[in-house]
Amino acid sequence: MKLGRLLLLAVLCVGAVAACSYTIRPVQSTAQIKKAYWGLPQAGPAADVTSLVTCPGGYPCDVLANGPTFNDTRADLNKKLTVIWTCQPQNFVLAEVAPPTFKVHMACVGERPVQPRRIDIIDATWGGPDGRQVDVTQLVRDICSDGPTRCQVPAMAYIFGMPDRGTKTLRIRYTCNGERTPARMATENSVADLRCERISDLSYPT
Repeated sequence: MKLGRLLLLAVLCVGAVAACSYTIRPVQSTAQIKKAYWGLPQAGPAADVTSLVTCPGGYPCDVLANGPTFNDTRADLNKKLTVIWTCQPQNFVLAEVAPPTFKVHMACVGERPVQPRRIDIIDATWGGPDGRQVDVTQLVRDICSDGPTRCQVPAMAYIFGMPDRGTKTLRIRYTCNGERTPARMATENSVADLRCERISDLSYPT
């Protein structure tokens, strides 16, 4: 009788350990910088400061929107820092824009998409209230290269140019696994967030 009780306790203990040791582990994601820009809208290619962004401690990494960091001693509150980075294995392209004295927190967020769908750019335009539109399809494709499952595209004049003096808008049409989606738009100094998730992806079978 005593031996039977000991065996039962042993089985229960093993079961408890197995249950407690099972946890849902987050995706081990690796971040890598893609591009970084700093300056005024009219800076153009000179705004590219990718080579000056370092993360000695690895990722996550804070990048300060501070002129001297980018060899710029002329203070101007109209300047902006834009950082674009990738996250694997989720295959994300993430981006953030920060004004002076703020920072960009370059880190990977989220799990893998429930139903990963490839994003491909159909076309993209950049323009302002005067109606003049510039074709920036290739520039957006360069940012969203290698078919990501999420792509954030910064709407910045030093990336796409200055067709006019007014506030400009970036308009992007794209597909998810070849299927067309509604176009995404972003006003200047913001970010267009291209995603392919659907509500049905999060539903559970009954």
